[in-house]
Amino acid sequence: MPPLLLLDITEATYLQPPLDSILSMTDLIAHRAIALQKHSADLARLHSAVYTTRLKAARGFKLKHARTIHDFNFECGDLVLMRNMAIEKSLDRKMKPRYLGPLIVVSRNKGGAYIICELHRAVLHRPIAAFRLFPYFACQNIPLPTSVLDIDTKRLREMEADTTPDDEALPIDFEPEEDENPEAEEDN
Repeated sequence: MPPLLLLDITEATYLQPPLDSILSMTDLIAHRAIALQKHSADLARLHSAVYTTRLKAARGFKLKHARTIHDFNFECGDLVLMRNMAIEKSLDRKMKPRYLGPLIVVSRNKGGAYIICELHRAVLHRPIAAFRLFPYFACQNIPLPTSVLDIDTKRLREMEADTTPDDEALPIDFEPEEDENPEAEEDN
């Protein structure tokens, strides 16, 4: 069982005055009393200092990575490419397609993931996370179908109401693995 502390260790380190030398017993008790008091003004000052530092760090990150952070915000009917996440950990990933598509955006669900379909209007069975999609720039205009998706309207509404993006969706060219031991089938 872990030891129980009388106060939050992260607050205590910030609320105590900085140490400049070895303390006497009286000074040690005074330091501990200050930490145990947890003045609301000290906690508010600490909270505001940490919060402003976090905001400053977030702004700095956004400026530093401005060229790589994109929110494409695809509309219904846009053509996209989907990053093939299934090959990320495989050893022969150089030989496999890095992106799959083009695909058509059907809609976006409440969690921020996109419901997409193939060019022959077959809707993928799971929403795809937004970070996996990139715009597809066609050389020529492609007329996009506006009706008759290969999915039940009820299932489409369920996918749109879903709030969790599926980062682990199977790729379009997914094929189940065959049996590991083909000789066992021949003997039977």
